[in-house]
Amino acid sequence: MRRRVLPVVLVLTLAVLLADVAGAPLGPLRGAGSAVLGPVERLLAPRDDESSALEEENIRLDERVRRLEEERRTSAQTDELPTGGLRTVPARVVALDRSGASGPERITVDVGRRDGIRADRAVIAPGGLVGRVVDVAEWTSDIEVIGSPHAGVGVRTGTKRVIGTLTGSDPTTSHGADELVVTQLGRDRAAVGDEVVTLGSPGQRPYPPGVTVGTVTSLDRAPGRLTDTALVEPAVDLATLDVVAVVTAPASRGSASR
Repeated sequence: MRRRVLPVVLVLTLAVLLADVAGAPLGPLRGAGSAVLGPVERLLAPRDDESSALEEENIRLDERVRRLEEERRTSAQTDELPTGGLRTVPARVVALDRSGASGPERITVDVGRRDGIRADRAVIAPGGLVGRVVDVAEWTSDIEVIGSPHAGVGVRTGTKRVIGTLTGSDPTTSHGADELVVTQLGRDRAAVGDEVVTLGSPGQRPYPPGVTVGTVTSLDRAPGRLTDTALVEPAVDLATLDVVAVVTAPASRGSASR
């Protein structure tokens, strides 16, 4: 139908142009053109169902673009994960919960038993250590973050590799909610700016050695104490945490986890 109408439109348009060039009155032609072209315009204009279909297609295309961009961003973050020789499963953070005085104590990720996740395994972000798996469901897992009051992590500090214990809080030390505390450091053996890394657990479970935890920001050297206490800025910001790696097997011998 539309193909048959188009020649008529072209003839009327040509007639108007020729009359205009010849100086003939255009009133009758314009009247005839309006009578013919009005219905033609309505015929050629997209119908409501066509407009709806185009709108739905645009929505689908926008969603596809969004998903591709999300996949690209996730892939880039996954490439930044410091997994070393560790076998890991990438995951996304889907919830923050159980907040305490020092901030969130747990996070939830979107991988679980079906992905080979088991309890008491480390979780690592692009910046460093997040925590350990404490509860596993079929589709999700709960992670106890290293800032939790109940999470004690053996660490080494600075180039001297001084051993200490990292916790989320210490009743004898004043610190901010976003700071970690390392206690039992050898006297005068740590310094501001020192990097803090994991000491490592037996069998690398839950924690493999050498994973970045944070940086020393200040030291408490109280008179009469045999050890120092350090305040540490964590390497991972939970407020912006997105993609993580959940360890499923330890690193092979000789592999570094950093």
